[in-house]
Amino acid sequence: IYTLSLHDALPIWDAKGSSKEYSFRLLSQEKNDTIHIFESAIDLLSYATLLKLKGQDWKKQNLIALAGVYQPAKNIEESKVPIAIENYLTNNKQTEHIIIHFDNDRAGREATKALELALNNKYNVYNIPAPNGKDINDYLCFILGLKSKNQIEKYKQKIERKTER
Repeated sequence: IYTLSLHDALPIWDAKGSSKEYSFRLLSQEKNDTIHIFESAIDLLSYATLLKLKGQDWKKQNLIALAGVYQPAKNIEESKVPIAIENYLTNNKQTEHIIIHFDNDRAGREATKALELALNNKYNVYNIPAPNGKDINDYLCFILGLKSKNQIEKYKQKIERKTER
């Protein structure tokens, strides 16, 4: 058995020929008017797991990951909608509600603000980050008992100190 260490890891890029229009997603088989947006696939999958733990059917939700934090424009009012979201919205005209579940760090909060501004005139946009921890996956770990409230609170304090700078 061979164990891969960080020293062995190669840089990872997008696959040649891949398109940002088609990011990782789990789409409902039924048409509905809501889309949930995440920074990463692991947060999307964690959210689906949270729904399942609550007895809800994640297969009835439209879940899309952006493969990393959305980068707003320097002038936040000039920010554009990421192509994966634009593509989804173009093909799903019935969409009325957009729920953003970005991370609780500064980049996630700024990206949320920019996306809210870019989308707000056309859709009902809701900012619903993880209630505990840095992201939805962190929150799932807390719910499952894999992380303690103390660990999450330490991280929150660390984030608040960075944001104040």
